[in-house]
Amino acid sequence: MMVPIILFRVFTFVALTLILHVSDGLFKYKNIKCKCYETSFCEFTTCELKILGRGIVGLNMHVQMKQPPITRIKAQVTTFRRFSGYRPFLYNVTVDFCGFMKNPKRFPFFFMVHEAIRKFSNFNHSCPYNHDISINRMVLTDEMISRIPVPSGYYKLLIRMASEGIWRGEVEAYLEVNVGYDR
Repeated sequence: MMVPIILFRVFTFVALTLILHVSDGLFKYKNIKCKCYETSFCEFTTCELKILGRGIVGLNMHVQMKQPPITRIKAQVTTFRRFSGYRPFLYNVTVDFCGFMKNPKRFPFFFMVHEAIRKFSNFNHSCPYNHDISINRMVLTDEMISRIPVPSGYYKLLIRMASEGIWRGEVEAYLEVNVGYDR
């Protein structure tokens, strides 16, 4: 009984991935919001979208860590889709970030999100973190979405971080996905 359901889900995932892979998509930032819950622990000194060129928007973010070293980190990534307000959609993944950095392919969705951020950031190593966290000039490309099965629409990606079991901050990235966009 469970095998047909699992096969159907796998087939749906593969079909959506193939459809998105061969289509010309548009994937761009709309807005970004950063918040530290506890200013004695961290502070966002920079959290902005900058126009880098015609139709190219880059994300710049710098988090000043006020209590290093950080040895235990939990990250939660949740996607929302706008339907008359943002509603939870498809993914809600929570991982032990330090364990993830030791074996990243264990969590496929989180691995795809991290792969998109990795080239532009300075948190590409395992714990502990003794330095500030920064992301410089991160540009979204259509190749980043080719592996994630999502239809056209407006999305919110909520990333929450916790250390020592206490939620410390969050980043909300608002994105637009327009599959099949004619350039």
